[in-house]
Amino acid sequence: MQPLALVAGFFGAGKTRFLTSVIPELQARGLSVRVLLNDFETAEVDTTRLATLSALVTPLSGECVCCSSLEDLLTALAAFPPAENSVTLIEANGATKTEELLGALTTDRRQAHYTLPLQVTIVDAKRWQKRWWHNDLEANQARTATHVHVNWTHRVPGDRLSAVQARVRTVNPNAKFTAAADFADDVLAITNAPGGGDRRVGHADSRAAAPDHTHGHGHQHGHSHAHTHEHPFASVVLGLPDMVRRDAFAAFVGALPRAVVRAKGLVRFADRPETMFVWNRVDGRKRMTLDESAPHASAAPMALFIGVGLPVEELRTGVESLRA
Repeated sequence: MQPLALVAGFFGAGKTRFLTSVIPELQARGLSVRVLLNDFETAEVDTTRLATLSALVTPLSGECVCCSSLEDLLTALAAFPPAENSVTLIEANGATKTEELLGALTTDRRQAHYTLPLQVTIVDAKRWQKRWWHNDLEANQARTATHVHVNWTHRVPGDRLSAVQARVRTVNPNAKFTAAADFADDVLAITNAPGGGDRRVGHADSRAAAPDHTHGHGHQHGHSHAHTHEHPFASVVLGLPDMVRRDAFAAFVGALPRAVVRAKGLVRFADRPETMFVWNRVDGRKRMTLDESAPHASAAPMALFIGVGLPVEELRTGVESLRA
């Protein structure tokens, strides 16, 4: 499987600057690089900055890849043919809501040849959390990151840099601070892992959903590979039982581990078995929201969890308990 990495960060944080450093590092490790670059109508401008790096760069001009340009992104990703010793990078524009994009990258069935997505968020040491009403967006872009690269460090005194790093650690205690070379090493390790890295997670097991179901938004894979307790990626999908008790499911959602920043999916309740609901829980709220859904024919109950350091086995155990 091919590594997939999202490069995120607020406007001007230095995402393209990071790419100009990390692409040569990846190539020096024997990896070919493909880049999907999204920006508001000007993706071609940054594409020219990367043109000299011998990477395949595809511009996606338009709105955010987490919303109106999402289908263009997913289609472009799926169109890339599988290639050995290759990594695909996505540079998202500064307004991107990373939790939404990670959810789409994780659950889109066309992306089965990629690993679960890594996310490196670029932080501007000078302007971090000085965005006024955009501070929440900037912080949330860091909360879902597996890696954080602090940029423009030469522009700030040591106490400011320490304060920024401490604040980022408060927002996301599990992310790894990284430089371009270190990130390239981590990508290479995934490439060299047995089986090509950690595969996308489908149903929790064959009993969590009927064998003839697919969960509609993700992928079915065997589970002979081992899972570590601390999942390094930013999102994971587990299948839910075909039917659950409403009170038991509400309790399960309310007790989700703190590492889960966002959770959502599809569910059917025993008191209304004919109806599929979209369920959603945003970080900071223990109660979930429910909306009736008109799912496509192959959709089945599922749960998408977004966060870093996800305790996958704990989540699996919780899903298992819903069958009682």
